[in-house]
Amino acid sequence: MKNKLLPIIVLLLLIATNISSLFAQNNELRSDIIVAADGSGNYSKVQDAFNAVKDNNLKPTIIFVKAGIYKEKLILNAQKKNVSLIGESYKNTILTFDDYAKIAGGTDKSCSTLIEADDFFAENITFENTIDSRLDKYNEGGQGVALMITGDRGIFHNCKITGFQDSFFLKSNKRTYIKDCIIDGTTDFIFGSGIALFENCFIRNRKDSHITAAKQTVEKSKYGFVFKDCVILKYPGENVTNATLGRPWGAGANVVFLHSYIGSQIKADGWSVWTKEPAKNGFDNWQTTYFGEYNCFGPGFKPTSRLSWTHQLSETEALEYTKEKIFAANTTTDVKLESDWNPILKNDSCHSILPTKNVVENTIEATF
Repeated sequence: MKNKLLPIIVLLLLIATNISSLFAQNNELRSDIIVAADGSGNYSKVQDAFNAVKDNNLKPTIIFVKAGIYKEKLILNAQKKNVSLIGESYKNTILTFDDYAKIAGGTDKSCSTLIEADDFFAENITFENTIDSRLDKYNEGGQGVALMITGDRGIFHNCKITGFQDSFFLKSNKRTYIKDCIIDGTTDFIFGSGIALFENCFIRNRKDSHITAAKQTVEKSKYGFVFKDCVILKYPGENVTNATLGRPWGAGANVVFLHSYIGSQIKADGWSVWTKEPAKNGFDNWQTTYFGEYNCFGPGFKPTSRLSWTHQLSETEALEYTKEKIFAANTTTDVKLESDWNPILKNDSCHSILPTKNVVENTIEATF
């Protein structure tokens, strides 16, 4: 099986590379602002391009970022609405920084990129934090967020969000759509109060810890983090054998995996409590948490061994997890959302970064 899959993967990657090159050329031509590290664009820094966007702009502003490594601590503030940030490829268009919680003043201040604005769209971009909390100098406060979202109706397509501890912070109870992306990290590396749909994504554990730490409020949100048609693997080269799908940071934590491949690094229990120490905050969170799975597969999918308080959804229950329902205005009472939302991607069927869903572990590692 491994030998048969490799030629198919290589062919798909070559096709994707050629198509991505054509899209890069088209995106540059139709952009409003060009960022180029070599000085050939309107700006050489991404933050300068963000600052140039008009406040409360109703017309979309397209920022094209040429290939390069941009080491900047970025903020797109709440007034800079309707921004599209398009890169050449997530493999060569990298937004990176190396802040971490202890020196930044907290996890939420450690982010490499912060998106406060509504209606943000990113495509073909890597969002990165290079801090590795295993190193001695980071042993206290080594959380380093690569990307933090507080705006509503954000879309990330063909992107990579990569860090170590606490990579992707969906801080606010707002809506985000993540499609065809790669997300790497460890210890609650997808976390927060957000309402998020992850479709057709690769999620990769970097060590034995937890993928999600959801913090939705009890009885306030119908949905939290929804993973649909995703692939859950260990990070290439790492020794991961005892990871979990998540633990409840908040008492209303809500996480569901649907039709997803669960790799062998996920332990039989599948999930975890927040803490096993009764004196600590969050000890009882599991009692009001909703963790569920439906029609998953792979060596790490062991439904009969899951923790007793988690759920295996029925077909009827699973049908409630549509994009339209997840992103409806009435999906939460924690905040007031403006209107229903059904995000549509123009290039959805044109250039996916995912080579195949017929996954054989260790076979696809070289494709990233």
